[in-house]
Amino acid sequence: MNSSPTTTSRRESFLAILLVVFTTLITYGTQIQQLGFYRDDWYLLWGAQSKGVEGILSMFQGDRPFVGWLYVFDFSVMGLSPLNWHVYVLCIKLASALAFLWLVRSVWSQRKIETLFITLLFVVYPGFYQQPNALTYKQLLLSYTASLLSLALTVNAVKAEKITAKSLLTILAVALGVFYILIYEALVGMEVVRLLLLWMVFSQQGKNWKENIRLSLTNAIPYLLFAASFVYWRIFLFESTRKATSVEGLVGNFTSLHGLIGLLIETAKDLVETSILAWAVPFYQFSNEVDYRDFGVSLALGFLVVLAGAGYYFLARRQDETEAESSRDFLILGAVIVFVTTLPIIAAGRNVHFSGWDRYTYQSVFGVALFMGGVVFYLIKSRARWILLAALLVSGVSTQFASASYFRDFWKIEREAWWQLSWRAPQIADGTTVVTAMPSGYGLAEEYEVWGPVNLIYQPGGPLRLPGQIAFDQIWVDLLLRTQEKRLVRDTFTIPRDYGRVIIVSQPSPNACLHVLDGRRFDQAITEARTDVRLIAQYSDVSLIEASGQQSIPPVEVFGSEPSHGWCYFYQKMDLARQTEDWNQVVELGDQAWDLDLRPAEVSEWFPLLEAYVNLGDIENAKAVARLIRDDKNSFTKLCTQYESTKKQPAEYDRIPVYEALCWK
Repeated sequence: MNSSPTTTSRRESFLAILLVVFTTLITYGTQIQQLGFYRDDWYLLWGAQSKGVEGILSMFQGDRPFVGWLYVFDFSVMGLSPLNWHVYVLCIKLASALAFLWLVRSVWSQRKIETLFITLLFVVYPGFYQQPNALTYKQLLLSYTASLLSLALTVNAVKAEKITAKSLLTILAVALGVFYILIYEALVGMEVVRLLLLWMVFSQQGKNWKENIRLSLTNAIPYLLFAASFVYWRIFLFESTRKATSVEGLVGNFTSLHGLIGLLIETAKDLVETSILAWAVPFYQFSNEVDYRDFGVSLALGFLVVLAGAGYYFLARRQDETEAESSRDFLILGAVIVFVTTLPIIAAGRNVHFSGWDRYTYQSVFGVALFMGGVVFYLIKSRARWILLAALLVSGVSTQFASASYFRDFWKIEREAWWQLSWRAPQIADGTTVVTAMPSGYGLAEEYEVWGPVNLIYQPGGPLRLPGQIAFDQIWVDLLLRTQEKRLVRDTFTIPRDYGRVIIVSQPSPNACLHVLDGRRFDQAITEARTDVRLIAQYSDVSLIEASGQQSIPPVEVFGSEPSHGWCYFYQKMDLARQTEDWNQVVELGDQAWDLDLRPAEVSEWFPLLEAYVNLGDIENAKAVARLIRDDKNSFTKLCTQYESTKKQPAEYDRIPVYEALCWK
């Protein structure tokens, strides 16, 4: 007995929703338990914990006031747990995927297969790979989801026959339209998309072009009124205190002929990058960076999505010879949508570059998915379309998984580094500037990535005690001059900084321990991997560490449970005991590490133990440790060469006998 058309349609819809959910979870949900906080997250976290509601609101008062209220609500629910934020953002992503499916099927109700695969392209789009940076980019994802829901409600409102349904859907659509623009004003281009979709719907109803224009504009009036009011308020009434969102500053960039030409060139470049290169460049970049295991898993997940899509196709396929021809709508409409949504971003002085923390493609992902759907289902009429579609899906899934793998490793290195600092430095004197250098590939970009976590550890819930800074190129000038300065963060937090009171911490490689540098020890200035760190090591003053103070414990909610006590735990405790010259304690800790078969990845980390044996007069064990350090021929040669040049002036350096022990013939 054959199924009825209604039953068949419901079965297909169920399969489509199931595949969209499956693809979203496979692409974004497999590693969320291992993700953490990054970049701008840190000043948000510190502001929420230290300043509360008032602090959160003040951070956004100067550019996006409504976002502040959203974060107040979010923090009241999610707290400071990274897992909560990542689950929250995954739910937003899932909602956006289902909203997109609803939207495209509301416009192209007879095009089940095409709209399903276009939705999958939307889900896995690799041009935006910042979802693991959940706390910061939550508002972008939420705003875009609201815009898609608003568009879907608008389309269904004009198609509704009952006035009650039409009115209710319109009210909800307007409310969501207000909501998304208040979060992220650069998405105002979605209002042009609304007009385009209305045009498409009325065209499908057989309206002539004059009637189509009239109906489209008439139905768009509620949305256009708010959009116009918002633009007027933003330009003429609201005074942005941040240059990045200041309308006057941005408009001024394009008042000259040179500025207008630049606008056109950047727009043309970004159209190509957002629509086409996004499917290749990030995939290539990540494939060169991730290890073979993660790369293999990412490809396997991509092919799993392709197989699931193939299963759906064979269950839901229909015989329709006109499908390829009719898919021209996707191609044209998608290209126009990419253009109108990219233009506000370019006008705001931003552009796509696929490096660092790029996020200026996501506003166009709706258009990109339609455009690529047009390429697949209209331009390619042979079976090669399925090869291209499979390649696009694999590229998207693999890129997103590889991005999450990078963020996973970044969080592991970062959170363990802060735990190590707490082991090494029970307390740090107020006003100390903590300068931090992380391993290559995982470097910190802004100073609040230092003072945010440091103050969460050493001053939880209180005012900022410890300013921070990253090891930037010209920091040696400030250290030399002992500069004192103040930095205003988001026009809210004033961060005083004294370069005359500095502790420098460095992690030379992902496998090495965190090193709290001591300016009196030339071994650290020589064995550090980064040239700039070797240059500034002399300015680090470990006397600012209060070795006898009460142990500070990183909040588990933020930093997770304490890492297992491997080599780095014993190294930090040995280095702390070395600071207080408790040589017996150093040896005891070294013996414990040796008995547990723990060894350093960086041989310079044997120095506390070498120094302890020298000071205790244990020459035999000192020689044994020296032989371990000599395994690193490069560091050994540099250290001993430096020692030979300075041993005639021993007053300049502490612990010269240590180097005599190391450099024994």
